[in-house]
Amino acid sequence: MDQSIPCPQCGAPARITERFSLGSTDGPVEHLKIGCVNNHWLTPLAETLASVQPQPTPAVTEPVYA
Repeated sequence: MDQSIPCPQCGAPARITERFSLGSTDGPVEHLKIGCVNNHWLTPLAETLASVQPQPTPAVTEPVYA
């Protein structure tokens, strides 16, 4: 399920590691568990990150020698 996004706190590469719902008076609310390379762990509402586009994982390439 890991999906790369920028960390909402510092902008470093982060991963969505879990999606879950918590009950509320208006019904279930979807939350995310996010961890970044700077050890920030957040559980924001999924709707707050709806506009954040996943970052593509960079391809590993061989060095080019000229």
